[in-house]
Amino acid sequence: MPSVEPHAPASLEHDLAEVAVRAFEPVEGEVDAALTPTEGAVPDGLRGVLYRNGPGTLQVGDTPQMHPFDGDGMVSRFAIGPDGVRYRNRFVQTRERRAEQRAGRMLHRAFGTNVPGGLRRNALRMRFKNAANTSVVRHGGVLLALWEGGLPHALDPTSLATLGRYDYGGRLRARRPVERLFAPERPFAAHPSICPATGELWSFGLLIGPRPTLLVHRVDPEGTLRTVRRLSLPRASFVHDFVLTRRWAVFFLSPVRFDVARALLGLSSPVDAIGQDPGVPSTVLLLPRDGGPPRWLEAAPCFLFHFFGGRELDDGRVVVDGCRMDGFAGGTVDLRDPQAIRDVPLDDALPTRWWIDPRRGTVESRRLSEVPMELPTEHPRGGGRFGWGTARLVRGDAPVHTGWAKLDRETGETLTRAITPDLAGEPVVVVPRSDARDEDDAWLLSLVYRAGAHRTELWILDARDLSTLARLPLPHHHPPGFHGCFV
Repeated sequence: MPSVEPHAPASLEHDLAEVAVRAFEPVEGEVDAALTPTEGAVPDGLRGVLYRNGPGTLQVGDTPQMHPFDGDGMVSRFAIGPDGVRYRNRFVQTRERRAEQRAGRMLHRAFGTNVPGGLRRNALRMRFKNAANTSVVRHGGVLLALWEGGLPHALDPTSLATLGRYDYGGRLRARRPVERLFAPERPFAAHPSICPATGELWSFGLLIGPRPTLLVHRVDPEGTLRTVRRLSLPRASFVHDFVLTRRWAVFFLSPVRFDVARALLGLSSPVDAIGQDPGVPSTVLLLPRDGGPPRWLEAAPCFLFHFFGGRELDDGRVVVDGCRMDGFAGGTVDLRDPQAIRDVPLDDALPTRWWIDPRRGTVESRRLSEVPMELPTEHPRGGGRFGWGTARLVRGDAPVHTGWAKLDRETGETLTRAITPDLAGEPVVVVPRSDARDEDDAWLLSLVYRAGAHRTELWILDARDLSTLARLPLPHHHPPGFHGCFV
């Protein structure tokens, strides 16, 4: 059985839903500042740049944005060098943000928020706001702010100035007439994967419509993109992440029901048009990286946002570890309302392992831990034993993560660290030395929202035991974000 620290009790002095409301307040302004540790010291060997992305504001004019995915992207840069840590934050200046800033009001439909004005303002408007708020990656000499449903945005890697939409030389522009009408920009997922062996970046995009289509992209180390797959899917699916192994790209197609008509007519936001498709199994799609025929396998129904990673066994099976939920629990939420946050019907995401056998056509699974985890990550070389992520350590309250967990993916042993009532951000793994003997001889970099101070801090943790090595306060608070990378 896993060895797990007890879940932290709910704070008597802090209502976690109230904490979340304050955490999601808009950021005022952009700053450049030196950060000074108030606890510990930056490790001598830690050198590089941490980039983070997430919604900087969830308000457009007088209109609140009704889902965290809707907020204008704000990229943060932490340059860690011999002279200390320099911090900079900049909003991604998408054309949609610039237009709304000029108008002083919401002009574009978003994933969870329709434009005020009812059907007249929303019907047949299927070009949604590119918020550029989900992740950030540096590859092929380019720094990209990523968003699920459209083009990346290129940023200057030092100043974070927005250079513009990035279409890889036109290769992410739609060519088919119907696509040009509804989705002129081909989607490029917020969860690309860089192969440690080849340096290639693999990504995908999901076209939603009468015939849902999966596009798979491969970008060589020099930055040239080629769309290597275009597959019609048997039904609508929600795909946020995937796993890249030596021979395969692995996708879990979670069964959802997407009411295209309601979204198209503007009767609901896209997120409110997504629902669970009960009784329908999940589909595991195995795509050979060498271009061979795809394999479609059936698995027990479930829903996943994120994977730790995966690897291949000597007998040909593929092992994949992810954070499994029983089903999709979407919908809008007023992030200004504590009770609305408490009422979010979010299932626990529990670490789970799947064994996928391409020869027998079977998929088997087993739960690894009872600790709810999200935003999982693994060693940069991939295929390892350990995984780290944020952890939901207060149950029955607001669905927020107030700590981290380190998971032994072979034994299920789970180490947790609670920081209730503070909110933990995604841990980014940084390996101190190329010759490190132990997989967990590494550091974790995480942004922490401090509830009492209404301030965010950069925490440097020891990946072995989750202990604090340094805390560096930012000049302001930073709304809970999504993903980042270390260069």
